[in-house]
Amino acid sequence: MKLIKRLSTSITATLDSAVGQLENHDAIVDASIKQTRQAVAKTRARINTLRQQHQAYQAQLREAKEQFDLWTKRAADLAASDQQKALQCVARRNQCESDIGRLSYSEKQQADLVRDVTANLQTLQTKLDEMTQKHNLMRSRQTVADVNRAVAYANTDDNLNDTFERWESAVLEHEFAVSDACSRDSLDLELTRAEDEADLLAQLAVITQDSQQQSEKTNE
Repeated sequence: MKLIKRLSTSITATLDSAVGQLENHDAIVDASIKQTRQAVAKTRARINTLRQQHQAYQAQLREAKEQFDLWTKRAADLAASDQQKALQCVARRNQCESDIGRLSYSEKQQADLVRDVTANLQTLQTKLDEMTQKHNLMRSRQTVADVNRAVAYANTDDNLNDTFERWESAVLEHEFAVSDACSRDSLDLELTRAEDEADLLAQLAVITQDSQQQSEKTNE
């Protein structure tokens, strides 16, 4: 019984340790999922900001190109009638050309940022989906493990059945003894005691007679 109890205790401790590890793993994975989900949300917000900035650069670039065409046309129209103003138009045109170069570079850089961050978002989202799926799967498997653990606990208590059987046997023996004593007839008990007493008296008489005979032989 002591060996069975030690084995049962050992199995129970092992199962408790395994369950504790499962709970720790669940907490770690859950925390990682929350962090990844937060990273996805922040990345989405960042992409929205980058796209707004990109759209602003695109609008500024379109405006600069329109101004470039406008000042080019004005310079051409004033070249014959007012050369001084035509030269000023050319200077404005050159400024627009410079703006176009700067905005084109900024717009391209912003487009690259949007593309890179979008790719990172897709990677994060894929990782989040995989982690969530695996987490749900492991939680389902843990549920099965918990059921198996309960069954294992029940199996370790099978030795109690033997204890119950021995206990019941002992109780039955006492019950039968009491039942037999109670079921005997009172007259039968009285006569049995009388018979036992008469037998003892007869034995005593024999012992007394033998003792007297032995004493008489000694006196002779």
